[in-house]
Amino acid sequence: MISLSFAEYYVLAVLILAIILLLIRIIRYDVIGLLIMIMLIIGNVISPEKALAFIGSTTVIVLGSVMVISKALEESGFLDRLAEELDRVFGNEYLLLLIVMLITSLLSGFMSDVALVSIFIPFMYAVSRNHNKRLSKYLLPLSYAAIVGGRYTIFGTSTNLIIDQLWYERFGRYLSIFQFLDIGLIIILVSIPALLLIYLLLPNRESIVTTVDDLKIGEYVVEAQVNDDCEWVGKAKREVEKEYGIRIRSILPRRLSRSGKIHGGATLIMEVPVDKLPIISSVKGLTLVPQSTQIEGKDIVEALITSSSSLINYTISDLDVLNKYGVKIVGISAGSRRIYGRISHVILKSGDALLLMGDEESIAKFMSDYGLVPLRSKGAKLFDVRKGTLSVAVLVGATIASLFGVNIALAFLTGVIVLMLSGVVNYRRIYQYVDWSVLIFIASFLTLGYAMSSTGLSMVIAGVFPRSLIILFLITALIANFVNNVSAATIMTPIALTYPNPLLAVTVVAMASTTTFLTPFSHPANLLVYNPGNYTLRDYLAMGTILLILILVVTLLFIYTT
Repeated sequence: MISLSFAEYYVLAVLILAIILLLIRIIRYDVIGLLIMIMLIIGNVISPEKALAFIGSTTVIVLGSVMVISKALEESGFLDRLAEELDRVFGNEYLLLLIVMLITSLLSGFMSDVALVSIFIPFMYAVSRNHNKRLSKYLLPLSYAAIVGGRYTIFGTSTNLIIDQLWYERFGRYLSIFQFLDIGLIIILVSIPALLLIYLLLPNRESIVTTVDDLKIGEYVVEAQVNDDCEWVGKAKREVEKEYGIRIRSILPRRLSRSGKIHGGATLIMEVPVDKLPIISSVKGLTLVPQSTQIEGKDIVEALITSSSSLINYTISDLDVLNKYGVKIVGISAGSRRIYGRISHVILKSGDALLLMGDEESIAKFMSDYGLVPLRSKGAKLFDVRKGTLSVAVLVGATIASLFGVNIALAFLTGVIVLMLSGVVNYRRIYQYVDWSVLIFIASFLTLGYAMSSTGLSMVIAGVFPRSLIILFLITALIANFVNNVSAATIMTPIALTYPNPLLAVTVVAMASTTTFLTPFSHPANLLVYNPGNYTLRDYLAMGTILLILILVVTLLFIYTT
């Protein structure tokens, strides 16, 4: 019978509660983190000063700085231009895929996985068109490549930064910035052929892309005001649908539409293919809303809302896009969500697509400001050589400074200041570049890892399980895939630190906590490609298992031969 102190029982109860709340997903993860931190303070397990110190910890500062630098590099169009050049130079599909996967994996060590996948999604659309293949063959390997790569630098993933912080709390020193370089690069090189195998094994569900107009998520829901002089007034709903190749979901107000006839003053909620939009917008007396001003003779661009976009949880009515940018949001594709009311009231989510109308430069600025990705072979993003060059220089400079002994938080924070002073990053928008919910979750959840170590609970848990690196890897991987990777690193690192060789044990945790391949919800990059690739949960489970087993074998071989 294991005897626990009150503090150990209390932290164990908090740990179980945290896992349950993260699994059932009824509360936002950052709120869960704050709740856990407050409970630990109330239980007198950790002092308020120590808990608040984690908010300003090296982990949080470095991760926030990397978010800003990564966003600046993404906005520069530097990687978009690289993708175009790769497609032009390499004609062989397999060689092109291998190079793209390798570049994505290597860049993932220095910038956001989600940003990388967002940048290369339009590129993959172009590849699918050029090689007459289905899109579902490309996007999942792209997401996996980004996830595989980040582990070889300390700041490449949030889990490595968490491990580094908990290592510091235990030993009073930080790990090397390239502590996991050897094993990380080996895993990248071994995984690239496996990603090509996954490409070959993935089912063909997407229709073959043959034209630029095919590059869309699906039917778009648009809203239009019927004026009294509209040529549709008096016509039956079915008659208009058949003539124009659209589907009218609702006629508002509904009390006047029971006859199925279209009347003046009505608002139509319609499903419209993107190629039909110019025809619909030219119908006399029909005005596209929510904005009242028509924009004629302009470009139409499909834009994907990524998980890092600042539009998430806002509605179109919350934005003043037309007045600010001269761009009109004329439609939305919300995946499986049904839209019957006004599109201006739809809460925007990651994975939704917007149909934008306006001139190319205005659309590019709007998309850049709000983190949108163009879903066409050639995006509307502008190429800014100065921003791209300075972003790369700052990233390289901060890394080199860290290697020469400069505090890593100071090095990367200085890099952000350089970008601000140079005008590359507008200081008014810098807070938009940071995913504050992620930072709050990590900062508050670090208190749980600290509490496990300081109370001795990690020693107790480690004593229950065999001191097996295989079991340590598998438990960490399961938590990472079905709870989240931050929880996996936070919970399992204190246990790993109790092993006879803690450095080897935390290396196992670092590799396992980033094997988030088994579900679309285990990593934001997986979720980003879920709908566009038309994937199923079985796809993630089957293909992800291949990579998980491969990384397990490589990790164990590396550990036991070191």
